[in-house]
Amino acid sequence: MNGKENYIKQVQENMGKYKDKLSKIDELLESYKSNNKPKFLAQRNTLKDKFDQAEQMLKEITSSSEEDVEKIKENAGEIFDNLKEAFHEFSSFLTIEQLSRTKDEIVNFSNEKLDEVQNFIKEHPLTVAAWTVGIGFLIGALLTRSK
Repeated sequence: MNGKENYIKQVQENMGKYKDKLSKIDELLESYKSNNKPKFLAQRNTLKDKFDQAEQMLKEITSSSEEDVEKIKENAGEIFDNLKEAFHEFSSFLTIEQLSRTKDEIVNFSNEKLDEVQNFIKEHPLTVAAWTVGIGFLIGALLTRSK
């Protein structure tokens, strides 16, 4: 295999990996339900545009002569780097969204539990008062004993 064929084979392998990643993103976005879905779709469209540019560059390289490949490689490298960077940005955006969603879930859970405690206190004020006095007495006894 000559230099051009090796280069094309390497680029085709990378493009295959990116195509698989893009397919997985599409599958995930189909079932994704969130108010941030338009942002994800915009990011996905950016990825698709860069992927299409890279595919076009691959076709140009494939149809060019051995001498022209060397001239095209620099421009092609920039396009392939842009594609790689776009996938990296998407994964960073996805991670930030997951953290934000997890934070919201934790806040919602803690608010629910706080509401439950407040309702219990409202429903059983004497029981809560008795427990509070008992716990206070025990803490006081332990602190007095430790001196």
